[in-house]
Amino acid sequence: MTGPRTYLRDALKAFAQKASRGWIAGDPTRRAVVLCYHSIHPSKLFASASPATFGHHLDWLAEKCDVVPLAEVRRAALTPGRTRPVVAITFDDGYLDNYEFAFPLLHSRHLPATFFVIAGLLEEDPAVLARKQALRDSTYDDVRPLEWAQVRAMHAAGMEIGAHTYSHPNLALLSRPRARDELWRSKQIIEERLGEQVRSMAYPFGKPGRHFNGETAALVEELGYEYACAVLFRAVRPSDSRFAIPRFVVTRDTVERLREKVLGAWDLIGIWQERGPLWAARIVSPEDFSEWP
Repeated sequence: MTGPRTYLRDALKAFAQKASRGWIAGDPTRRAVVLCYHSIHPSKLFASASPATFGHHLDWLAEKCDVVPLAEVRRAALTPGRTRPVVAITFDDGYLDNYEFAFPLLHSRHLPATFFVIAGLLEEDPAVLARKQALRDSTYDDVRPLEWAQVRAMHAAGMEIGAHTYSHPNLALLSRPRARDELWRSKQIIEERLGEQVRSMAYPFGKPGRHFNGETAALVEELGYEYACAVLFRAVRPSDSRFAIPRFVVTRDTVERLREKVLGAWDLIGIWQERGPLWAARIVSPEDFSEWP
């Protein structure tokens, strides 16, 4: 069944992308968008981009958009009179290549980013390492985490460090005590390692209604986080909760595809993700409802 499902999902994405081009929602220059990368690496199969392509992404973003810290993107969505899209850059998981490849490219261009790290991965918890290797179908070298000294160096250079839970579970499937432990434990570990408050987090896998829900978001707020990121292929709206900030995932995008996402040509996918019936989502993306997506 994997083949037909993959074909259907890709066909729906292609249709939504093509249809969106004809009606880009609103004024593209007024958009506020958050991008989600994972790995920047020249050869990893699951890399979001190669270092060269990521550099091209950053050059286009710096030329055509206002790149801001994640904490400012919601305010930008409310600010009238803007003449360029506003973009925030984020990374999930906390792989070593974020320091080796992504950070130097960001730092040399004086661009901010937020890095959401899996605390158990950086602590080299054997169970978390094994889980991440299984999820990525990869080796230890592929999922090798950042070292805490590297995280502190990036933070000192102006990068925000956020939480991505302790072990990267589907929070929507956990009991409240287990979800609370994942959220609280990761926050405490990162704060101890950095010596500073952690303000933000990103939901693992990230889709609303599938990987987190209203109860999860309320728990995030209760534990002292100030904002949280989801995965939802559309721009940030003034009405969006600060505990469900939408993000576009970057998956080996060309500069042209990145441009399309920033300017609105993929927003129909976000509408489907938000408003499509769950029964249909279970057919197209059954892994979204699993402990092991």
